[in-house]
Amino acid sequence: MSGQFNLMNRVAVGDCLRRSARRYPQKIALVDGEKRITYAEFNSLANRFGHGLLSLGLDKGDKVAFIGLNCHEILIAFLGTAKAGMVFVPINPVLKPGEVRFALDHADVKVVVVEEAFVPAFGDVFRESGKLQQVVNVSRGAATEKGMLDYGLLLAANPPEEVEVVIGDRDPVQILYTGGTTSFPKAAVLNHLGLVMSCLTTALDFKFDRHARILAAMPLFHVAQLDALGLTLILVGGTIVIVPRIDPTVFLQTIEREKINVAVLLSPMFRAVLSHPDFKKYDLSSLRLVCYFGAVMPENLMREVMDKICPDLFLEFGQTEMSPCATTFKPEDQLRKPGSLGNAGTMVEIGVMADDGNLLPPGRCGEFVYRSPHVMEGYHRDPVANEAAFRYGWFHSGDTGYLDEEGYVYFVDRKKDVIKSGGENVASLEVEKVIYQDPRVREVQVIGLPHERWAEAVTAVVMANPGVVITEEEVTSLCRQNLAPFKVPKAVIFVEDFPRSAIGKTLKYQLRRQLQDYYQKQGR
Repeated sequence: MSGQFNLMNRVAVGDCLRRSARRYPQKIALVDGEKRITYAEFNSLANRFGHGLLSLGLDKGDKVAFIGLNCHEILIAFLGTAKAGMVFVPINPVLKPGEVRFALDHADVKVVVVEEAFVPAFGDVFRESGKLQQVVNVSRGAATEKGMLDYGLLLAANPPEEVEVVIGDRDPVQILYTGGTTSFPKAAVLNHLGLVMSCLTTALDFKFDRHARILAAMPLFHVAQLDALGLTLILVGGTIVIVPRIDPTVFLQTIEREKINVAVLLSPMFRAVLSHPDFKKYDLSSLRLVCYFGAVMPENLMREVMDKICPDLFLEFGQTEMSPCATTFKPEDQLRKPGSLGNAGTMVEIGVMADDGNLLPPGRCGEFVYRSPHVMEGYHRDPVANEAAFRYGWFHSGDTGYLDEEGYVYFVDRKKDVIKSGGENVASLEVEKVIYQDPRVREVQVIGLPHERWAEAVTAVVMANPGVVITEEEVTSLCRQNLAPFKVPKAVIFVEDFPRSAIGKTLKYQLRRQLQDYYQKQGR
């Protein structure tokens, strides 16, 4: 009886797909190149995959990894793993073999599903992993490597009926290696209830329903695309159009061909789209909402996106540990609240906390802390990090900033990105905002670098728009006009590009590492 009751009233990720398949069985759920998969077909394939995992001898709670680029198979594997009560571990395929080996062993992965193209890179890792029991090869007609199972054959050999496993609301369903820009990734454990509640937050705040047609251009192994903009669309019965990579030409072509009405990118990618030589030739009139993730968009870029791509611009800000949404910045607030990240998502409570655990009033700067049913369960096998993350009864984000009187969030910096220069604290974001006033600047990152006199020297690393020239004096002059002297960069370094994470965020810790000897070498 308890199992029947669980199937009847639980909150579980796999049930989101089953319900949408019952509501809209013939509606297209996934578009991947020429392949179009209805909700009924999607649900059956996920069931076959879940039964396939059980047929391999795996039990509830076992870990299943996926290594590959954007493709429909990753969504089938995710939902099938969830239906079987197991834990899905998506892994960035551009990681080095040692990094993949760490993730597989640290997460206790028993089965890894891998696209054929990545088998040569990680074959030795699979053979050497002490905990891995089986490799499933997404070969798509190619010969499967000896000793591996073929993904298509695994699905064909198992039934399409529902996988009936007792699942607790707070059972883990994902382990995600955080895309941190300041340190080595940690493994956030997300649960069924938290993911579904986060998807409800996104659906309510973005006004997503079954009519949404979203372009999955960002990596599906990342929480933003997989959960916030993947699982949410599955929950409401929308359509996910998958492209294998982020590319301005593919982005524009797909919006026009598939009549995409929701497009999502990071700010630097919008710059690349707007700079495309054939931008004006594409019909983008189907768009009703354009979303950007992760950080404040420079106002000049924001206005250009609203004018040339879509007037309704929406920001969702968060982090993997929040499953991932924390704030939403709605279209009507973009120009009313410049520099903000919006206010709390529907199921989120936000505070600003001092180091002593006291919450601060509006206008006072401290660390953003959250309470929400979709906060992660914790970091996998990391009790020290968990103790720090959950102290004083709130989740600690590592971001600093303040709330205004209306509860809108203003980000100042990552707690680790505050530059301590000559005894003064300098928020890198404040300096970046000033430098972005120059329209020739495509992207800028301000970091602190070791310096004999200043301890940390405020340093601007600038990527200019193609075909333009900016001088160091022009950048520092702009800063001198708008900032206190101690905030003005001691040097401006021009680069062609930045080290980036899987979704295009600049990895500041890598940038610091690359440039740590700059002042010593330059004698400045």
